Amino acid sequence: MHSPAIVRIRIERARSKLYKLHSQYGGFDHPVVLQQSIVLDELLNAYDNAYRMMTMPPA
Repeated sequence: MHSPAIVRIRIERARSKLYKLHSQYGGFDHPVVLQQSIVLDELLNAYDNAYRMMTMPPA
């Protein structure tokens, strides 16, 4: 699992790519744009999981 800081950098890159693809293909309904949206969603979930692991109190 990557640290939240590294995942955050990957999120920003994926978000930037999503915006570019959205402009290029004219919307979110193009398969390439949808695939990038899925990549971004997975990174956001990874960030959430990594952040929760760091903030969990010790057992």
